[in-house]
Amino acid sequence: MADDSRKRSQSNSAPIISVKNVTKTFPTPHGPVEVLKGITFDVKRGETVCVLGGSGGGKSTLLKIMIGAIPATSGEVWIDGENIVGMKERDLNRIRRKFGVLFQSGALLNSMTVGENVALPIEMHTKQAPETIEIMVKVKLEQVGLRAAFDLLPSEISGGMQKRAALARAIALDPKIVFYDEPSAGLDPIATAAIDELINDLKTKMGMTNVVVTHVMESVRRIADKVVMLDKGNVLLYGTLDDLLNSDDPRVRKFVNGEVDALAAESEAYSSFLQDLMV
Repeated sequence: MADDSRKRSQSNSAPIISVKNVTKTFPTPHGPVEVLKGITFDVKRGETVCVLGGSGGGKSTLLKIMIGAIPATSGEVWIDGENIVGMKERDLNRIRRKFGVLFQSGALLNSMTVGENVALPIEMHTKQAPETIEIMVKVKLEQVGLRAAFDLLPSEISGGMQKRAALARAIALDPKIVFYDEPSAGLDPIATAAIDELINDLKTKMGMTNVVVTHVMESVRRIADKVVMLDKGNVLLYGTLDDLLNSDDPRVRKFVNGEVDALAAESEAYSSFLQDLMV
């Protein structure tokens, strides 16, 4: 009994996500270009980790690797105790049921109602009766404050409401982890704050682990337990929110102080350099 208890304790204390020395290299006419250069960090259960950095820093590539959309060139990505790098598609689909993804665009199907959009993953991955699915969908919409939008089309609701509907779909199967790709993209400050509040609620009330790719410092202050800041494919900073706020690194200070124009210029130059290599 003591051994079993110790094993459970060790399992609960282990990171739910562990990224280990991940690299990603893309072939180009001028030779291979390394976009990620040995990325390493952990995400604990019930933690919100924000992935920061400018355009071309590797955020989007890292997210795609973490959700199994593209393969890593080398390294490991452990999700809930299993390494998904090199995993067969059938096993990868099983792992994907443990997480939801909120895409930057929301990716709602415009020809379907909000309720039908949220029902999609439940219909695809379970054998629940239609009446049960309807109840489950309404519960999820209630969680994001959109119960009244059940029969509306995405075009009939605001951009902020579309993001919340997409979040309801991402959590339809009660995943352990939710990945967010720039959740505040295209939203005004009020809608952004509402999404941040939902992220915090999911963590507090449902124990969900959140990985949030963002460039919005106000959101980072509201939701982050840990931060991973990328710069030109390297980890510039990995630590707590306090570590970010108190860093002396000039590149980190620019982000913290909201000097996004300077960061954007630097990142855009690097991103353009990579694109030039790939054509």
